[in-house]
Formats: sequence, C-alpha cells, structure tokens
Amino acid sequence: MNRRALVLVALLVGCGTSKPSSVDGSADHPVETSDGPDRDARDGKAPEDVAQAQGRLDALEAPGASDLREADGSVDGRDDVGEVHDAGITTLAVPASCAGAAVPPSSLECTGLYSNIVAKTIAPGIEAYTPALSLWADGATKQRWIFLPAGMKIDNSNPNEWVFPVGTKVWKEFSRDGIRVETRLWQKVSATYWVDTTYQWSADESAATATDGGDIPWGDGGTYHIPTPDECQQCHRGRNDRILGFEQSLLGLAGAQGLTLGVLATEGRLTTPTLEPPLVIGDDGTGLAAPALGWLHVNCGTTCHNSNESATAFATGLFMRLDPTQLDGRSVKGFDTLTTTIGVAAVSPSFKGKTRIVPRDPTHSLLYQLISHRGTGIQMPPIASNVVDEGDIPLVEAWIDVLPPLPPPDGGVDAQPEAGGTKAGGSQKDASSRDLAPEMSQTTVDAASDVAPD
Repeated sequence: MNRRALVLVALLVGCGTSKPSSVDGSADHPVETSDGPDRDARDGKAPEDVAQAQGRLDALEAPGASDLREADGSVDGRDDVGEVHDAGITTLAVPASCAGAAVPPSSLECTGLYSNIVAKTIAPGIEAYTPALSLWADGATKQRWIFLPAGMKIDNSNPNEWVFPVGTKVWKEFSRDGIRVETRLWQKVSATYWVDTTYQWSADESAATATDGGDIPWGDGGTYHIPTPDECQQCHRGRNDRILGFEQSLLGLAGAQGLTLGVLATEGRLTTPTLEPPLVIGDDGTGLAAPALGWLHVNCGTTCHNSNESATAFATGLFMRLDPTQLDGRSVKGFDTLTTTIGVAAVSPSFKGKTRIVPRDPTHSLLYQLISHRGTGIQMPPIASNVVDEGDIPLVEAWIDVLPPLPPPDGGVDAQPEAGGTKAGGSQKDASSRDLAPEMSQTTVDAASDVAPD
C-alpha cells in the first residue's frame, strides 16, 4: 500500500490554511485566479498547505523514521491495490518511482489512474461514468473516471452544490481521431482545497506529462487546444466544490451510464435522498424545450451561467443551470433558462439594444447568434472551442423558432421585440439593475471542455 499518499492526505486535512469554499455560494466564496494557490500548484510550486504537509511527510521518511517499505519496494507488500479497508479501497496505489512526487504529480501515471499505463488498465477502486449530456468539445471523444474513498459519502444536501469527500479524484480523457490527446485531473486534498492539472499524452501514448496548455499542431493541418490553467478556472469556479459533470442532474437524466445517480443512491453513497431517477426535463408547450434546455444546461449553466456568486457570468443575471429537484416532468415555464432569456434585454454595453431570445426569431436572438458562430468576442463559449456544434445547435434554434410571442404590455398591442432589440415597455426582467458585466463575452460565458467536467 502507499502509505505516503495516505499520510500526505491526512496531513493536508490537518493543515487548515487554505481558504474555505462557501457552501451556499455567498459573496465570501473565494475566486481562484492565476495568481491564487491553484496556479501555484499547477506550476509545480506547492501552495502553503501542500508544502507544509510535504515537509512533514518527508520528515517521517527521513533516516531513523519508521521503515514501512518491504524489500521488493512495496509497502506492506500491497502497492498494487493501495490502502484497503473492509469497506473497500481508501487510497490509490502508485508506482514506487512516484515516491516524493508533487501534488498534483507531473506524470499521469503517478495519479493512480492506471495500474498499467502502457496497457491502459484502470486501477482497482476507480469507477467510470458518463453523464446523460456531454459538454461540446469540438468533436473530441471523452472518457471519465472518479475515485471516491470507500466508506465516504457525497454530501448532496444542496442538490446544486455537491460536496465531495477528501481524497476524491476525477479524471477526464480527451481523444481526437482515435488518438489520446489529454487527460485532466481534479484532486481534493483537504476539506477546502482542490488541486488540478492537465496531462498531454506522448505520441506513442505510453505516458502523459503535465502541461500548461495551449495550441498543439494536429494532423489535419489545424490545431488542438488544451485549456490553460486560467481557462480551467473560468469554468470550474462556478461550483463551490469545483466538479462539474459529476452532478445530480447529469447523472440522473436518462442516458447516464456507469456510476449514475441511481447507483450512488442504491449503494448508500449520498447523504440525502433524491428524486427517483431517471430525472425528466419537462416542456413549455412547444414540445421542443427539453433537448434545448439540456444543451444549454451542460454547455452554459453548469459552469458560468448560474446563481453561484463565484460563477464567471453571475453578474449578468442570465442563468441556465437546471435545478435537479425540479426535474420531475413539470412545466419548465418558470425555469431560469426561460425567465432570464426570453424577451430579456442584454445588459452589456457591447450588445446594447439586443435581446437574449426573441421568440420565433433565432436569427435576431443574441443567445443563438453567439452559440452558432465562432470568432473572438462574438462566440459562446468564448474559449477552448473553435468549432460550432452543428449537431445540437439546431435543437436550440428549433425551440426558439416555435416559442409563443410575448404577451402585450399593459395597454399595448404587441410586445414582440423588434429584430435585434426590445420595445419600450417590453419585459426586461429588471435587466437594467444588473451589473454591466460583459455578457456572453470572453469573461462571462461558459468556457468549454470540463472541463470540466463536462
């Protein structure tokens, strides 16, 4: 077993020096940026709590300290399976060559994902999952895995903000044209602190090493973009506990596979009962709302456009994250995705006079304009995507095209916004009171690739 990893996690929990996440998404929730501790960890400079724990662990392994390692290089002869308790695996094993590795390590092999990285054999205790809906990633295919320490539960008392046990690790692997390109890791090292990094695969796919992201040449003459640390944070700060695609809605809707909401509930790995899956996105009378709202949820709402005050686009008041407690087939007419978009004027000076969604007019709906185009400052998502999702964007277009006209204002005749704008007296959802943050621009719209988790 790898006691070094176990002791390091224990020491990190005891450090208590990292800033806490706000469970309710209140204003005191810290916003990680490139100058914060997350960037330090990715750059190989351990943040204070990680560095202190590493130092204390090194002292335990100094000459004269208790020698736990067996003659064959394993610890208690069980380096192949990690720390095993009656309830299951509580920590992952890593090769002996990974001893003393940074947190997160510079090599994917040292994260514990594989028991044999060359053969691509997933280690015991790691579980695959596939959310019902997937974040668009310019056509890349993805595989996802999670490690949840045995005997620990996910705190889902707030269905929109799951809290994961210390020791949780989440990986997402991206392939293009059948070739592995990158694998992203998020690791919870203390009750209030995550580290994350991205690993770029070698040409022969025998190893993957940490990268700061950027464009890499691709065989078709184009490029493949690996998100930078800053880009990752733009998405993941929309959740208090950082993880995006492994959430109640996406694991509960029909189509989820592997470790789903139903499996978690049946195995007693959640703290709070949920609606019995499969969850169902209702309709608004158009017959086309569910697929459109699902796409907007996973591509926009899970990350930036939601009510978490740390989310990148919170100040716009444009919210598209689905509430899993409402996914029982009820009408969606009161959902945020409708009430903050349909007939609602954009609050950004850059889009003055435009309306987020103009019923029956996708062409003049700002939201549709942005998701159906690519180009700096005029696309959604604003980063990490150079290709329009041609397969699913028509779902949003078709829904907008059949939305009923807005009701007339008091004493008026027609409240339907003019092309590209909103009539005086029309519904603006109190948009003028919102902060004039750039809406759906490079700092306020969902940054693609779950990253994030999906």
